[in-house]
Amino acid sequence: MSLLVAYADLHEDGLVGPLFDLAEAPDDEVAAAEAARAALELELPVGLAIALAVVASEGPFAVAARHGMAAHDPRVALAGRELARVGELAHGDAARLLARHGLDGALGGRDLAGPERDAIPVAALALADRLAAEPGWAGTAADLAAFHAAEGTGALAISRVLRWVDGELVGVPAPDRTTLEDLVGYEAQRAPLLDDLRAFLHGAPANDALLHGPPGTGKSAAVRACAAAYADQGIRLVQVERDQIDGVEAALIELRDGPPTILFLDDLVVDDGERLDRVLRATLDGGVVERPPNVIVWATSNRLNLTHGSLAERADDVDAEEMVGEKVALAARFGRRVRFPRQDKAAYLAICRHLAFARLGSVPDDLDAQAMRFAVQGHGLSARTARQFADQLR
Repeated sequence: MSLLVAYADLHEDGLVGPLFDLAEAPDDEVAAAEAARAALELELPVGLAIALAVVASEGPFAVAARHGMAAHDPRVALAGRELARVGELAHGDAARLLARHGLDGALGGRDLAGPERDAIPVAALALADRLAAEPGWAGTAADLAAFHAAEGTGALAISRVLRWVDGELVGVPAPDRTTLEDLVGYEAQRAPLLDDLRAFLHGAPANDALLHGPPGTGKSAAVRACAAAYADQGIRLVQVERDQIDGVEAALIELRDGPPTILFLDDLVVDDGERLDRVLRATLDGGVVERPPNVIVWATSNRLNLTHGSLAERADDVDAEEMVGEKVALAARFGRRVRFPRQDKAAYLAICRHLAFARLGSVPDDLDAQAMRFAVQGHGLSARTARQFADQLR
């Protein structure tokens, strides 16, 4: 069996690679043991595991297809021939090769559970399920080319929520499942964000958004819930942690020509000596790297001006005024600025009742009194406090 070219990366896949090695040397007991171990570790049906590897390919064909490829392109035919071979592994050859060594029991596996399926974008899941169900993958090459053009490659293709870590997109296998229905209050704050997101998904330009307000008011939960509300339309949520902000420009390059994406900067504060505010301002305005039209930036912060005043900044009044002015100017780059005010008692108790009913199926008669005692014990009135209170209900 000759090496793959269009799908060369599959030789490095934890399951497909060992199976191809076994196909090259079907009597090799060591190769058989390696393939069996890989199948056992994945705990998925072999057909689905191989299908997901194909859908998540970052090989030459997938990368080329991401930029657009006609159905009659000769590379589609080449990919089709290789897909036929990979599909044969998924639909019989793997079992036959392992059975030769009495190891076909390693291919039992289980299907994806609910949360695992929820973590995969709708288009990727449909294509993987189709490949897992049907043999004869040669005819799917054109569909895969169209898929990569719309949905990207690698982790971006098979993950609804991702993180940007050290220059790479890393899929989140079990993303937070908060929905809009789980949230109580702040409907007025979420409404413009949902309007922007709806327009963005229909191809219209949308403002970057800054959600600001006291800690615990549900800003991050609002971002996650808004993204989840449009998961069936292919939206991705890519979170960039504070210590990774200097890689935002590289993230934009990686996300270009992919699905619609919210680049999420959580708990944003610019108070360091590296002047990352300048990096972000260039990114938001469009610096050396052009902003891809399929990406919008949403950030949360506990303050509107995004900065702490430092001793160094106060040491020289002239420099301090210029530096702080530049940092404050960062907030102006967000066309949509939404304030999440601190909850009052009524709003806090409403959230507590909602969460209590969701957990217990009823609301205890003394719930308000319990919730207020919990709040005054140093927790304060906030959505976060309400969730913490509800989590200790029995």
